[in-house]
Amino acid sequence: MTRLLLNGSPRGKNSNSRLILSWLTQGMAEAGVAEPPVLDLARISELEAQRAAFLAADEVVLVFPLYTDSMPGLVKAFLEAVGTADSAQLNGKRVAFIVQSGFPESIHSEAVARYLARVSSRLGWVHAGTLIKGGVEGIRVMPAWQVARTKAAFIRAGRELGREGHFSDELRARLAGPRTFGPWQLRVLRVVMRTGLLNFYWNSMLKKHNAHARRFDAPYGAAARR
Repeated sequence: MTRLLLNGSPRGKNSNSRLILSWLTQGMAEAGVAEPPVLDLARISELEAQRAAFLAADEVVLVFPLYTDSMPGLVKAFLEAVGTADSAQLNGKRVAFIVQSGFPESIHSEAVARYLARVSSRLGWVHAGTLIKGGVEGIRVMPAWQVARTKAAFIRAGRELGREGHFSDELRARLAGPRTFGPWQLRVLRVVMRTGLLNFYWNSMLKKHNAHARRFDAPYGAAARR
């Protein structure tokens, strides 16, 4: 069986999606699966080669970050390019998806997950499952102990895919929690927000790009109030 891993993050190799793929690959290796090639869709000039690799594969895993409750434009462009292929090249192909986001609640990713299931059906693919994981932003810079549970879950996902050809319902449910915050979680969150701890990563990014002093700018604020 020919397998292929696709990274749909615009950040390419320096992305959380790439890190997740490395954990997935580790789990697949534990299931006796040879390490599949990984292609970065961020290399948009290589779209035709990426499309050809997809069509030649029997099993594909596509990982991407949530962008405005959907997917990055480069992922949509890739799916549209693949969708133009002859049905004989698409029917029966097993495809799995992983949607990750910075939002801690998985509800934000449910709409695009439903779209992925529908497009799989329309193109004749065998949908091997879609995993949703929130709270992912920053995992590349977090200490190992802080991401240990997430890492273990994706290693397990790789084992399941390698052995069973799909993700289990139990694993999908575990990764997707919480769907929404409950009342007590919201109360705790409001308290923690006052400490500024939740803004640490974002503030570090703003400072890195010399934008921290302008973090409260609202260039379209006046127009929005009309």
